[in-house]
Amino acid sequence: MRPGSRSVIEILADWLGLVLREKIYLWIPPLGRAFHVPRGASFAGDFAAKTLEDQTEALALAPEEFAQAQPILTPARRNDEGDTSTYGTGTTRLRSLLFLVDHCIVLGHTMSVLDPTGATVLARAAGPLGPGMIFPAILKRRTAPSGACYTISCGGDFARFFRDDVLPLLHFLRTHGPEIGPLHIITRPDFPAFIGETLAALCAAYPSLDITELRGDERLENVTALWLSRTPDASDWDGATRAEADELAAMLRAYYRLPPPAPPDKLLFVSRGRSKVGALLNEAEVLTSLMDYGFEFFSPRSDDLKEQIEAFQSARVIVAPHGEALANLVFCQPGTLVIELFPSNLVRSGYCWLALRLGLRYCAAMGYQADAMQAFVVKKREVIAAVEAELGPLPEEEEEDEGEGEGEGEGEGEEASEVDEKAENTPLHPARDQDPNKS
Repeated sequence: MRPGSRSVIEILADWLGLVLREKIYLWIPPLGRAFHVPRGASFAGDFAAKTLEDQTEALALAPEEFAQAQPILTPARRNDEGDTSTYGTGTTRLRSLLFLVDHCIVLGHTMSVLDPTGATVLARAAGPLGPGMIFPAILKRRTAPSGACYTISCGGDFARFFRDDVLPLLHFLRTHGPEIGPLHIITRPDFPAFIGETLAALCAAYPSLDITELRGDERLENVTALWLSRTPDASDWDGATRAEADELAAMLRAYYRLPPPAPPDKLLFVSRGRSKVGALLNEAEVLTSLMDYGFEFFSPRSDDLKEQIEAFQSARVIVAPHGEALANLVFCQPGTLVIELFPSNLVRSGYCWLALRLGLRYCAAMGYQADAMQAFVVKKREVIAAVEAELGPLPEEEEEDEGEGEGEGEGEGEEASEVDEKAENTPLHPARDQDPNKS
């Protein structure tokens, strides 16, 4: 055992302690209510005072889009969440739910919406809460503002904010705005700046909206909750439309006072920066080759959404490791080519689906298997091949190929092939089941 590592007994003891603490709150309801620990999840529709929408629609990729997505749909099935049984046809079902629920409770530390009794979390389906979802806290009581309230639930996560909070809300404002009426958006003052700026842009575009901040040590009572969900059966996929993405981009450009986008002409390499999860280990090598084609290095910062919008809306080609920065694809113009980089054992199809839904072009370049922290090495030749298919080969490389074709022989090319074959035949790493979306 390495110095400083923990024994199996210590790990098991910690896990048992966590489970026991959770069970105590669930077994003793008064204790759970005192520390604001719900007992499970309930379907929000069972408590609805008014149902504004409850419908299911079929979503499908066009044949040419499906041809672009097919190479990653098969490996993605072992990592994607939800119903992946329809990946062979490039289809899924999208269920849109919009309810008004009276007398709810909103917890500031988790931004969860509870039923009127405070016993369960309102959700898409009833069931137990998962491990690690119970956070005991003593919260101060606060009276909710009059009128409907919509709670931001992303917890500060960049991709989830746009996918689960903003774009679904935008959809329902477009389709049910008059029925919803005045609406208070419940957020937290400690959330990242991009959340406050996006909500301010939303309020500027929709005067019936305003922002109410709830601190992490407070709870709102007697809330008329606007509860919404717009989620496909294939959970990694997205219900966003081109019209919604264009409206969101236009609102944010108006907020930041950005001019209308010019035709996209930039070549963008999007870095994972200093992320400890999902790092591209040979980033410098790949970037050096891409810079020969004119690619620019871009490392997104969550505290500068304006910079991200400007970069993605001006991009003609984007090369990026899989990660939440690709949520910025909603700001790209139609026709942009997205080249997503994956480790071979952690392929997920969410951004492929999003890109094609928004009229972008898509392809993937595979790497070797990821380690325990999901860090990986991409196969540079696959990245360059995808770039050359779009931009053509460099003139210097064409000249070198003419002079060196016979001299390569059995040396470097065969050695690289053997290395690739060995890496591809390595057993899958247990990290396969982890979520590469997390930073």
